[in-house]
Amino acid sequence: MRFAILVKSTELTEAGRMPSEEILEEVVRYHEELAAAGALYDATGLHPTSEGWRVRYKGSDRTVLDGPFADARAQLSGYTIIQVDSREEAMGWALRFPKPYLEEEGGEIEVRQLYDLDEFIQGPAVERFRRLGFLDRIADEVGRARPDLSSATAPNGTVTILFTDIEGSTQLTERLGDQEWMLVLAAHNAIVREHASAHGGYEVKSQGDGFMLAFASASDAIRCAIGIQRALAGRDDGPAELRVRIGLHTGEPVRDADDFYGKAVILAARIAGEARGSEILVSSLVRELTESAGEFRFEAATDAELKGLAGMYRLSAVRWQG
Repeated sequence: MRFAILVKSTELTEAGRMPSEEILEEVVRYHEELAAAGALYDATGLHPTSEGWRVRYKGSDRTVLDGPFADARAQLSGYTIIQVDSREEAMGWALRFPKPYLEEEGGEIEVRQLYDLDEFIQGPAVERFRRLGFLDRIADEVGRARPDLSSATAPNGTVTILFTDIEGSTQLTERLGDQEWMLVLAAHNAIVREHASAHGGYEVKSQGDGFMLAFASASDAIRCAIGIQRALAGRDDGPAELRVRIGLHTGEPVRDADDFYGKAVILAARIAGEARGSEILVSSLVRELTESAGEFRFEAATDAELKGLAGMYRLSAVRWQG
């Protein structure tokens, strides 16, 4: 369950006055406690309404209204989104929220529960919405749950993460229709699970048409990826070609769980997002771990920026055809 803790504006925040170091210290400490408890989903502050605007609808017309907006205390100056198991837990965190105002007296926060997609009428529109950034959502959910990956951990403490994603699945769904798409998706899922099982993979999570798999061996992970691509390329039992993007990265959960779930899993998801349809893209570490055996062939490495991650990352495509 997700709840938004909404911080109401005041005349001072609407004037653009920033909080003191003392107030920031309390706010940061509170959010560190949320993060340590695995309850922090998102948080930020908002600029004053004088820097914002509204869009007003009348029929098919849209009119832009520039701020500032009247009644400061009806506006918001920031929010914190928490993910907890119950309303009571959310209430407990809300009561501990530090005083966010510069004034000595008064102040107010408001708490609202966020809708989950499962609460809406389930149909093609909601399914398309699920697709937006779903690899990141899988990585985020796994980071919060922190599943036990001991069965997929190598003796040196590393785990190789593999993400899959069907390219253009929204367009395929629209072209095929829901019923035919579900048959295609079932065939895809069966192929992924068959090759994951054959190569010692552990299914960490599946959602929509994407999978997160974990392997104790980087070589087994690449063998699985190649097996999936070849099986999909050779299928002739369906009305549509499936082009799957696959990304792999290796991390060390035993040494540093925070770094592994906070960065290694996200990195693997972003590498999959960088891949093109029918491509297997691996990090430089995966290539280093597997290239010396001579079993796999790689394209020339390229440097890429990955969304939300600082710096450049050297990625290589695996030659799996032929």
